[in-house]
Amino acid sequence: MCVLGVLFTSCKKRPEPQEVAMEFMHAFQESNFERAKEFATKESQQVILLYSIFDGKRNENEREKIKNAQLKIVDHKEDGDKATVTILNSSANQQETLQLVKENGQWKISLTLESILPTYVAPGSMDMNSMTTPPAADSSKAN
Repeated sequence: MCVLGVLFTSCKKRPEPQEVAMEFMHAFQESNFERAKEFATKESQQVILLYSIFDGKRNENEREKIKNAQLKIVDHKEDGDKATVTILNSSANQQETLQLVKENGQWKISLTLESILPTYVAPGSMDMNSMTTPPAADSSKAN
């Protein structure tokens, strides 16, 4: 009997990127961020925490809309230890592409602040050389 138990546990299939992405998104829909963390990389944990703070400020109508949204995988690509899964989200009527990487042999969602806040500019990512300096005020016109 022990031999059969070992055989069955060693044959357990690891989830594909699409399965991980859907589990992650369903956890987000339920505002179950602890569960979402199970499907995310270690580096993504702080991003999920930040998102949970924003989620806490949503009103009940917004939460219900998110909870009742239909999710459908419309595309997925796998390239070695990286993958993308694109999901159509009916609540926002838009596609969301999730980045995945293999962490300890398992597919995990890789989030960045930019992925949840599209207008976020990471510190140090601006090219200071491309910025123009405003013209100095003409001091000869003063007085």
